[in-house]
Amino acid sequence: MKFRLPLLAPLKRHPTYMKLIFYFVSANILVLGISFVLLYWQSSKTLLEEIGDHSESLLVNGSRNTARLMEWALEFSFSSSDDSTLKVYALSDQYSDFETFEVWSRLMDIKNANPSIDSVYLINDYTNTVIDSRLGLNDTDAFYDQDIIERLRDPLTADHSVLIPRTLSIPLIGNKPKEVITIVRFYEKGSSISAFVLNVDTHNIMTLLQNNSNYAKRLITVLNDTDETVFSSTPLNQEQIAEFRSHRSKEESGWKIFQPRNQGEQLMVYADSSIKGIQDWTFIETIPMPVILGKITVLRNTSIILFLILFVASLIAIVLISKRVYSPIQELISRVMRQHQAEKPGEGYNANELDYLSNVFTSQRNQIHELTEQWRHNKILGKERFLRDFLGDIYHSVEEICSQFQEWGIDLPENHLSVAIFRIDHFSQFSKTYTEKDRLLLRFAISNIIEESLQSSKHKLQTVDMGNDHVAVVLSAPLSEEFTKKLQVAQQLIEQYLSIGTTVAWGRTLPSLTDMHEVYLETYELTQERFRLGPGSLVVKAWLANVPEELYHLPVDKERQIAQALPKGNSDTVLEIMRSAVVKLRELPYFECKMSLITLFMDIRRLMQEHSSQPLPSSWGLTSIENQFIQLETMENVVPWMEALVTKTLEDITAARSQSKNAALIEQADQFIEEQLTDPNLSAKMLADHLDLSVNYFRSLYKAETNQSITDMISAKRLNYICQELLASDSPIEQIIHNFGFSSLNTFYSIFKKVYGMTPAQYRRMYKNGNTVEHEITR
Repeated sequence: MKFRLPLLAPLKRHPTYMKLIFYFVSANILVLGISFVLLYWQSSKTLLEEIGDHSESLLVNGSRNTARLMEWALEFSFSSSDDSTLKVYALSDQYSDFETFEVWSRLMDIKNANPSIDSVYLINDYTNTVIDSRLGLNDTDAFYDQDIIERLRDPLTADHSVLIPRTLSIPLIGNKPKEVITIVRFYEKGSSISAFVLNVDTHNIMTLLQNNSNYAKRLITVLNDTDETVFSSTPLNQEQIAEFRSHRSKEESGWKIFQPRNQGEQLMVYADSSIKGIQDWTFIETIPMPVILGKITVLRNTSIILFLILFVASLIAIVLISKRVYSPIQELISRVMRQHQAEKPGEGYNANELDYLSNVFTSQRNQIHELTEQWRHNKILGKERFLRDFLGDIYHSVEEICSQFQEWGIDLPENHLSVAIFRIDHFSQFSKTYTEKDRLLLRFAISNIIEESLQSSKHKLQTVDMGNDHVAVVLSAPLSEEFTKKLQVAQQLIEQYLSIGTTVAWGRTLPSLTDMHEVYLETYELTQERFRLGPGSLVVKAWLANVPEELYHLPVDKERQIAQALPKGNSDTVLEIMRSAVVKLRELPYFECKMSLITLFMDIRRLMQEHSSQPLPSSWGLTSIENQFIQLETMENVVPWMEALVTKTLEDITAARSQSKNAALIEQADQFIEEQLTDPNLSAKMLADHLDLSVNYFRSLYKAETNQSITDMISAKRLNYICQELLASDSPIEQIIHNFGFSSLNTFYSIFKKVYGMTPAQYRRMYKNGNTVEHEITR
């Protein structure tokens, strides 16, 4: 006797529906079961590793960014301390109130340059005074920061004058202590404590570290390489610092679980950073384990409950969705069956609906594949696209490239390939003359000319239209003068038939087919050599001369000659120096040549600005210069433009200076300086008294008219005569210095080294034996 269940009868007639539910339920149970096991087995360990690695990454980034901020402060302090006004003031034994105010204003500008800077001092050991950005002028003995004074006077601590972590009591607000990092720049180390001091706010510079994460009870500590505490969010004693050091591994960064004395387990994350190679800092972050694992436990338990709820909901959803989804599937299967049987009579029905549908879809996929294969055999477009990708993208294997060669019928060997590029000259004008469609046709014509001119060669090649301004040629020809001449013939034919000038570059031989993209980029960069060689050049990488890849800088004596010629409006001297520099630049590779030319331009711009009372025109801007270089393309076009700009600007400066109402007064002052140059009392006040003017008015007037202070002019003229005397006689240096009005040897040596970059003795040795130096008294 057989029992029948009426509810199961429809399901038996639809085995696909039953399988659908069975597969979904089985997959759901399997996924949830595996997830449940893995959650209890690996959750704590995996999440802790993720948290540790993430915390390490955050601390490494924070330490690097903090180190960069500190390096910026260090570089900024050293560049600021080189200010000639500050340096001269720190080494002077007397000064005026105006000079003090000017120095204090510069210190305030330095302090306001960045919110991380707390304060800036300038210590003058000769006058026993300190100018502070916060309080102004102070006596050294009464200065509120006696700690730094004592450090500088103590030989043991004076040697460690960079990145000093310390606590500073701030005046005016109840001597509230503040953590700072102090940077000291001595002006006469070993002779005096005259120095430039910059204090960086520690909490401000450590802001990035403190904002890394929001863990409760988290401790951040920064130690230097002498175990001094640079920063700590909680005060530490030496025992705790030593404990941190002992548990830290030797790697630059990492994390570990450790248990401090009388405390619970903690996650310690550490990272090292070097500050300009001067000092190494260790960044340490500790997080209590309960803070981390407490959240993990809650997350794990919550996930288990959610999985159970999801499991029940999934079972219900599977039954409902399967029922609603199966009807369209059944209708689709019936429709496909009718269509398939109409197209292929005699093929019967498969009891398994999904197998039948799969067979139909497989047949259709084969048909689509056949159509796709036909489309892919469009040789012209497909081959061009592959060659463009071959040059302009990176292929990962030689097998893939060879397969594409075979598929597209490309007849090239696997070895000894190279790339030549025909790049259109004056492309900006070319783009304005022709539309995009016409440019495409012209590049197609260039490719045809190249193929026809080289087809008689026994070597194989493929041309590729790379768009924009160039056509590439993949060659199997080895380096030879014969083939180079063929490339030159192709270049000439393009000029003859299309009236288009091109620069041709031939790169190195491929080490491997996978290096084609790199060699193509190198060859394209090689076409840039037309900047110094001119348009229509033929550049072969193997035949380029090996020259040092270094930038050219204008020699000091040449720069001094330009500075002497500018006040006189002597454009011939400036242009002559420029042309001699350009001759040397042509010997450099493209990048160094271009950058050196820009540097030369900027140096001339700086010198002109120093002798101009008005800002230079926008043509001297860096953006304008770069745009001109791109538009003009070659040095033979750029240099005349530069010379015309220099001549025009110099004429404008000379015309403006000649119109000055005070020119006669300045001339009298210069004449008086010449007459009294050996008088050690020669000064701005002496000149003002001679001209019946107030000293402050005369200083401002002279600075506005000559763009140079009276003191600097007197020093320059004295230095000029001293240099001549150094080379013309063997008299002692000290006697020569006193003969020309310098009363302070320290001041003279400081000024001489700043101007000439060497001591007087070195200058005499360098230029006296056969070397020539041009001397001219500068006004």
